[in-house]
Order: sequence, then structure tokens, then C-alpha cells
Amino acid sequence: LLTILGIGGLTAFPLLADFSYQQTSTITGGLMASMLKVAGVFSKQAREPIRATIAVKGDRMAHRSATSASIIDLGAETITHIDLQKKTYTVMTFAEMKQTLEQASQRAAQHSKGDQPEVTFKVSVADTRQSKSISGYDTHEMILKMEMQSTDPQTQQQGAMVITTDMWIATPVAGYREIRDFYRRMAEKLDWSPEGGMFASRPDVAKGMAEVYKEAAKLDGMPVFETVTMGGQGQGGAAASSSTPQQQQQT
Repeated sequence: LLTILGIGGLTAFPLLADFSYQQTSTITGGLMASMLKVAGVFSKQAREPIRATIAVKGDRMAHRSATSASIIDLGAETITHIDLQKKTYTVMTFAEMKQTLEQASQRAAQHSKGDQPEVTFKVSVADTRQSKSISGYDTHEMILKMEMQSTDPQTQQQGAMVITTDMWIATPVAGYREIRDFYRRMAEKLDWSPEGGMFASRPDVAKGMAEVYKEAAKLDGMPVFETVTMGGQGQGGAAASSSTPQQQQQT
């Protein structure tokens, strides 16, 4: 009965929320599609648009798709995941989540022993000065680019990953600050920062993630439309003379 009532309550939640919006994501091809094909999960369903509703009411945020839902409760410090198909749910407390992250960090530190690739980040945000109307909103284009370069300390083999997010941002959108404020308060509750937690054993990665959050803070407004392009590139050591072609993925 508890599960049924909880699922039924989700249907009405957006109507009672302080702010809610719908989100649609689609994998159009490239690197991500190739990875899913290798994993054997790139079915017709995987190619269909993924639609979700995100809603915030006070200390609670709900994220619901056709098959599952999650509820974050800052007051109770819990994250509830609901399987709408099986009609079951699980609950994880913030304390349990922090413990899980700390254990993962400790395992990573034990296995590294100085042989993990060194990772460097380069992050930038650019305003293209372009504007257009999308779904009735006046938007402007911002491009967030993150380049990750890794070097194997033993072979000196290098690999690079570039993730470019092309965003059309509407500002201001009444109520969207509730979303940003919710995530800020959640980070405070979890006592999480890029310099600690899951990145504690990798100061190079922590420094890079701190740069990502620093640049992302410049994006004042609500992203109305995004295109994410992911490219991978690898190089051999000093003797190498060629690299693999770049692959891309858009959503």
C-alpha cells in the first residue's frame, strides 16, 4: 500500500511543485551509440527519446521517467528510488551515500599505487553572441568545452577526451532558481566538494572538476536546448606518428 500510494503521489507532484519542467534526451549516434551497441543494449527502445519530469517542492525534488522515479528529500536526508514497472522502491540515506563514496575513494587509492594515468583538464565557457527563440523563450548560445588529457606514466601513451556542450540558455525563467538552490543545498548537506569525497585520492582530477564547476557557475539561466558532443582521441608514446579518428556523440 505504501508503494502504491507513493507512486500515485508522484503523478500529482508536478501540479503541487514550486517549479517543474519536462526534459527530453535523445542519443543520435557517435561514440555513445557505439558503446551501447558493443554492450548489446542499443535496441529500438534505446534509440527512442527519453522523457522525464523534474519537480521541486521545498526540500524535495522528484525526477520521473516512464519506468522509474527518484525522490530526494533534504529534510529527511534520503534518496528514494522507485521502479515503476516492478512497483518496488529502495531508500538510501545521505550518510550511506557518503560512506559509499568514501569507500570507493579508499579502494581507488589502494589500487592506484602511483600507476594511474595523470589527468589534466582544460575547461572554458564561451558566449557566441548568437540568439534565437526556442519554445517561446528568448535564448542565447553558450558553449562549455572540457578537454581531458591522460598520460600513462609507464608507456607515456596519451589519450584525450573532449566533451563540448552547446547550450541555448533562457534568462530569466521564473522558478528555475529553485532547481539551482536545491542542488546547492544538497551539496552542503552531503558536505561534498570537488576537492574531497570521491576525488580525494586523485588531486589532479579534483583540480579539474573544480575548474568545471567554476566555469559552469558562469551559466546564469535555464538551458532550454543542449547538444553534447563527445570525442575520443588516442596517441602513442614519443615514437607514435598517428592517432585514431575522433568519434562524436550528440544528445
